[in-house]
Amino acid sequence: MINSAIVVLNWNDWRNTIDCLESIYQNDGNFDVFLIDNGSNFENIQRISNWHNGKLLPNRKFIKPKPEFRGHNELIFMNFKNNIFNKKKNTRNLYLFKNKKNLGLTAGLNKAYSFLIRNKYDHILRIDNDFIVPSDYFKKITKTIKPKDIVSASPKIMHASIKKNVWFKGFKMKWSYLKFQRTMNLKKKRYFDNQNLNKIIDTDAISGCCSIYKSYILKKSGLGDEDFFYGPEDIELSYRLKKYGRLTCNQKIKTFHKIGRSSSIAKTHDRIYQSTFGFLTLIKKIGNFNDKLFGYSYFILRGFFYLFMENDISKKNGYKKALIKFFLKNLN
Repeated sequence: MINSAIVVLNWNDWRNTIDCLESIYQNDGNFDVFLIDNGSNFENIQRISNWHNGKLLPNRKFIKPKPEFRGHNELIFMNFKNNIFNKKKNTRNLYLFKNKKNLGLTAGLNKAYSFLIRNKYDHILRIDNDFIVPSDYFKKITKTIKPKDIVSASPKIMHASIKKNVWFKGFKMKWSYLKFQRTMNLKKKRYFDNQNLNKIIDTDAISGCCSIYKSYILKKSGLGDEDFFYGPEDIELSYRLKKYGRLTCNQKIKTFHKIGRSSSIAKTHDRIYQSTFGFLTLIKKIGNFNDKLFGYSYFILRGFFYLFMENDISKKNGYKKALIKFFLKNLN
């Protein structure tokens, strides 16, 4: 019986989604794939359906699904209230759930997680649609999470364009304002792949965009926090998951992230707004006194920079809107 589910979230990004699905289906093993569409337009769903049915896609070099895509035989349109859902033994299908509107990354994923937990999947793998995974990914990542004391794991994530650039390798947070320096790119450091990055290590945060969870632990943790539309929701979730066991990064597994490709579909104003509001919310939820003092001060000072120095009106308005909404909401 299939007991692992892979979740891919799509929003008006069929090109990356198809590339991601093609890489997933080159993996051996028993798993179902759940494509969660977050209110995309009709064209996106049609193109993904065409890909699945082996039809040529306009403006794209078509790669026909290979025979070794075992069980890749049916695109099933479903809704989250479907009461006749049954996992089929030794069969792999692509299930498509379509939300009527864009619920945001966290809420969109939560609907999928809740459905999969109800249907008793043991492992839930999140793979964002701008990822390419190797053909042995499923086998290696499920083995990584097998020990009883490990509750979640991430692979080593490489930059898809700069092959030697490591985007995520696991890290330890210092419980002070320094932990936000990495996430806010205040002190960005580039890492390159080498023999020292070839271990399974403990980490204080998993990279949510490519991760695996034990479903019963995910349920205990309360799933994703929907106060985050998208952004640093994985750091906040990691903070709660660590109460139940270890988080690990398997640096022996390479996955490839098309950094910024998917998020670039959103307008500049929305990206700046959601990112800023997300990090302010993160500081509020898991930060200590110093984090809040220095973190809030940083964002307020940065707001003055945007107000007087930033020429891009979209960035300026997005940042200003996030500051006003966050501080007014919390003052009230």
